[in-house]
Amino acid sequence: MGVAYARTAVRPLAVSDVGIYLRHMISVEAGSGVDGAAHSHAYGRDEHFDMEDGQQREALRWSTAITQVGWRRAWGLFDDEELIGYADLAGGRLASDLHRTKLGMGVARPHRRQGGGTVLLGTVIAWARAQTGIAWVDLGVFSDNAPARALYRKHGFRDLGVTADRFRVDGVSLDEVWMTLNVSYDADPPDDSS
Repeated sequence: MGVAYARTAVRPLAVSDVGIYLRHMISVEAGSGVDGAAHSHAYGRDEHFDMEDGQQREALRWSTAITQVGWRRAWGLFDDEELIGYADLAGGRLASDLHRTKLGMGVARPHRRQGGGTVLLGTVIAWARAQTGIAWVDLGVFSDNAPARALYRKHGFRDLGVTADRFRVDGVSLDEVWMTLNVSYDADPPDDSS
């Protein structure tokens, strides 16, 4: 069941959607840091993405139970049938950190600041809260991406720290801000005073 917002809807993506998800991610990444846009991805313009390998890898991750290492789930923001945004949660690579998941998001530039990111984020957080094994949603966002940081804070994420000069993309040094949200009802809530 999708969540409607204006002309858009959010729905979970199925393994059959891996191709459109990856093409959308590549499109969003192509605009990262271009023409005054904030950076959203750590890939340089000359880095090649192997679509066939990516589809196989993602299909496996999307088919992996969330109680197993390496899983991923994704949701799409659609304008009619066009994928205009995505959010995904990924499980860790160790059994000991499966209570934490990492968030990734991207909305196509012409569709930003129209409420779609809010709907996507709300959907993903609600799903994570409904999973008994997930306690935390973590993310990294570049320090130059003030709109994304504001969106995450609006949804209760708090800053954990900054890794200075985390990436160097096309000659630009990028600091990464680490943020987290406690989604577990049986754990102590984060201190909201910061």
